[in-house]
Amino acid sequence: MTIGLEAERANLPNPTGVEVYAAQLIKHLAKLDQRNQYVLYFRTKPQDWFYKLPSNFRIKVMPFPKFWTQLRLSWEMIWHPVDVLVILASALPFIHPKNSIFTAHDIAYEFFPEAFTPFMRNYLIWSTRFAARHAAKIIAVSDSTKHDLVKRYQVSPENVKTIHLAVDHSQLKPLAEGEVKAVLDKFGLEYKKYILFIGTLQPRKNIKRLVDAYIQLKKEKGIEEKLVIAGGKGWLFEPILKKINQAGMQEEIKFLGYIEEADKCALYNGAVALTLPALYEGFGLPPLEAMACGVSVVVSNVSSLPEVVGEAGVMVDPNSTDSIAQGLFKILSDKNLQKELGEKGIARARQFTWAETARKTLALLESLNTPDHPRVEDLGK
Repeated sequence: MTIGLEAERANLPNPTGVEVYAAQLIKHLAKLDQRNQYVLYFRTKPQDWFYKLPSNFRIKVMPFPKFWTQLRLSWEMIWHPVDVLVILASALPFIHPKNSIFTAHDIAYEFFPEAFTPFMRNYLIWSTRFAARHAAKIIAVSDSTKHDLVKRYQVSPENVKTIHLAVDHSQLKPLAEGEVKAVLDKFGLEYKKYILFIGTLQPRKNIKRLVDAYIQLKKEKGIEEKLVIAGGKGWLFEPILKKINQAGMQEEIKFLGYIEEADKCALYNGAVALTLPALYEGFGLPPLEAMACGVSVVVSNVSSLPEVVGEAGVMVDPNSTDSIAQGLFKILSDKNLQKELGEKGIARARQFTWAETARKTLALLESLNTPDHPRVEDLGK
């Protein structure tokens, strides 16, 4: 079977959750599958590691200025069709094989339209509707995202397969204080003296309410921990930074910007807690990554976060500043709870591996290779 796989997302230099997923899936499919043939499609020059993949992985670079997925991949499918086409986000080419699959990470644009530019929101709604209507199967990264797809786009539940994201346990694991000191020194941080938020700065991450909860804790409880906010600047990030500056706590609230993957494990391990009080998450990788490092997490009790964290974290109401503050203080004030949740988090995170994500994905791809889904070389016979 020949599998075409959109790999451009795995090629981006500053990866967020979607890009991490794309890269890890490709790497683990390469370890798992030597039988099928893969064609990896790129819009830009691939990173070096793609050229080190096994011989059944072939690279094809196809530069194109706009709407690369919809237009350039359509042209490729006309002239060089594949048995199965996989797009690792919510889009499909206009012209695509019958056996096409896409991955739905979330539909936040439906619930928080103000968090997107009008053009981007309309594009995402249109592309997701088109893909949902024409895909043979859909991968949802959580049951929560599957539920949203079924409800909003009237997709048949049988056509949607939940395949969770995961953690690279070789890179994200518990470390001793001495092992993280160099990275913490670089950022001017003290071990276990800060609360960490990691994520793109955008309204649905609920950072402004997190800042309010932190200010409340400083005033009412006199906590000594700093609040560290790390992540790239997303849509409408300016009001978030303005909120931080207006708080008058530039020494207590530190904004680090985008964090390199090489520094992430140390930054997690140095934190007393990781918090993600988001209003909506399709999956939520940072809590799972923090749990793999043995760090307590405080997350919202909505969308996919309870599904990911289970009983290994503290749940809060993201619409309540008081609830966020209480959840954070519950961990800050109880070292025994920190230890207990750290151990639970490690055990919980072990259930999420990229090898399992790849195994389930490959099983879904190969399920399409049936008499009802003919191979390319069989067409016309």
